[in-house]
Amino acid sequence: MKNIYKYLLLFVATALIVSCNEDDLEPTLAQDKDLGTGINSAADLASVLNSAYDRMTSSGHYGRNTIIMGDVRTDNAYSTMNSGRFAASNMDHTSQGYGPWSTIYGVIAITNIVIGADGASLTGSQTAISHTQGQAYALRALAHFDLLRMYGQHFITGQGGAGSLGVPYVKTYKNPDNLTPARDTVGSNVGDITADITTAISMMSASLDSSAAYMTVAGAYAIGARALLYAGSVDSGLYSTAGTMAKWVIDNSGKTPVSAAGFNASYSTDYASNSIFELSFTGTDNRGINGVAYILRGTSYGDVRILTRDRTKAMTSPDLLDIAETGDVRFAANMIGLAQAQQTVLGKYPTMNGSDNITVFRIEEMHLIYAEAMLRGGDAATAKTYLNNIPAIRGLGADFYASATLDNILLERRKEFYFEGMRYDDLLRTGKGMPLVDSLKQLNDDKTGSPPAYGDYNTAYPIGTGELNANPNMVENYGY
Repeated sequence: MKNIYKYLLLFVATALIVSCNEDDLEPTLAQDKDLGTGINSAADLASVLNSAYDRMTSSGHYGRNTIIMGDVRTDNAYSTMNSGRFAASNMDHTSQGYGPWSTIYGVIAITNIVIGADGASLTGSQTAISHTQGQAYALRALAHFDLLRMYGQHFITGQGGAGSLGVPYVKTYKNPDNLTPARDTVGSNVGDITADITTAISMMSASLDSSAAYMTVAGAYAIGARALLYAGSVDSGLYSTAGTMAKWVIDNSGKTPVSAAGFNASYSTDYASNSIFELSFTGTDNRGINGVAYILRGTSYGDVRILTRDRTKAMTSPDLLDIAETGDVRFAANMIGLAQAQQTVLGKYPTMNGSDNITVFRIEEMHLIYAEAMLRGGDAATAKTYLNNIPAIRGLGADFYASATLDNILLERRKEFYFEGMRYDDLLRTGKGMPLVDSLKQLNDDKTGSPPAYGDYNTAYPIGTGELNANPNMVENYGY
């Protein structure tokens, strides 16, 4: 496994960044050069940041695994082990490590190059330079948030909540005093994420916002809304701030939830009306058989399927199909159906070669974040309004939920965001373990047996042995 030390020595020259791929970003000590000769203009700075976006599309991160692992470890999905992939869906992780640790620290290294550049010395618009550096701050916040939710110890029994181990929050590139950083606390991580989002918003200019393929002011607010809603489980005072950020996006982004008629098409439409931030893929720049679609329904892969319970047994937890309502476009035949005679997702990742963009943030999430924040703040009436905004536009009526409850909000989030990677975090942040659904497919079904309860050590990934060996200041997660 690669390690933070190597990524802090990452050199990215402008000529290398344009049209780069994952292999281009592999660091070596030979690339330990002076960046000052490679970034001379606003355009150079933006080109460097483009490589951060590119690295986020890897199959190990948002290109597949981060999304799939957010559902395959829950009551939404399971691994058939058809090709041996996603065996870790039963959370039987080994100390060799799991997850996109090194990939994400690669993203962080690039954002720190951009943030550390002396903007005043570069040619070009200073407003554009500030905007690019603001984007880098927002992406750095998102990257650390992703690491925190995968590796942080805040939900592990006996590990201390806000004072428990988070992840190293790396703020500098190639700093000789911090090449082997220690882990910060969860509370410190949350504070740094908030600070980075605040800085990003202050440096960016809405007039320079481009398409949803790039970070925008609304995108920065959306990151803050998601991250602080999640962190509210550690510090309940953060729910209000999450709601404020979500409401800003609703009121100011110009984004609107897609209609029932346009729901299916929105997943094959780049930069749809509801998209706040998405990662770009094309017919020539895609993950192919290593993308999301192929792992869901590929003829030789197809490892991850919708978990359906055996109706002859007592129900321990409703499966995804149990919660479908008649007339709900999210469960129509063009969204969920059969592939290789098994229930799977058809509509959210429609192109088998993975050339569809992957939307990381969309406006519907902001409505449900705001509903939850209002409910937790005591305003149940406003919470009900924003909760019902989503089923209303999905064909279920304007007053589908008679009241706003946390269970109703979580149910609506499950309906809206299935197989978009959010279910696992929703269960943990609300103090729930992984529900057991008696599956119809018992052979090679990782969901048979007892799934981990809330507080179990393996609800967080282990730190890989490669990182532990390379960094003397790194400590392993509890239980591994």
